[in-house]
Amino acid sequence: MEEVRRAKRYPTFVSLVTLDMSHIDSPGELENFSDLTKFQDALKQLIVDSIRETDLISSFGPGRISILLIETSKEGARAFSRRLKKSIKYFLCNNTRSPLNWRVPAKESFFPDFKNEEESIMAALNDLGNGQ
Repeated sequence: MEEVRRAKRYPTFVSLVTLDMSHIDSPGELENFSDLTKFQDALKQLIVDSIRETDLISSFGPGRISILLIETSKEGARAFSRRLKKSIKYFLCNNTRSPLNWRVPAKESFFPDFKNEEESIMAALNDLGNGQ
């Protein structure tokens, strides 16, 4: 939330990408991993390797991963989200048994790119903090 306040004070962009990976919750769904924790760690490492040093990554609840993209516009965040979802989908194709697990649901929020932009990204951050 501090980054959103900073973006408001100084004309800059902040974007948030939230991934929902909660549909993969059973070791029986995995290939190449015998442990769900190792699978999740490998997935998080893939994401960490995809972001810049200035970006922030966090997990909220089981299977929810959020990435705060500092100084990233809506267009940049959408391009990042497309690339990341493609990388994750390849990872899932190689490491999960069912094509139903290969989907990568994502939600994007931006500041300042549309009406009520502060409320929108702040609401998204609050939802994450409340485990929604």
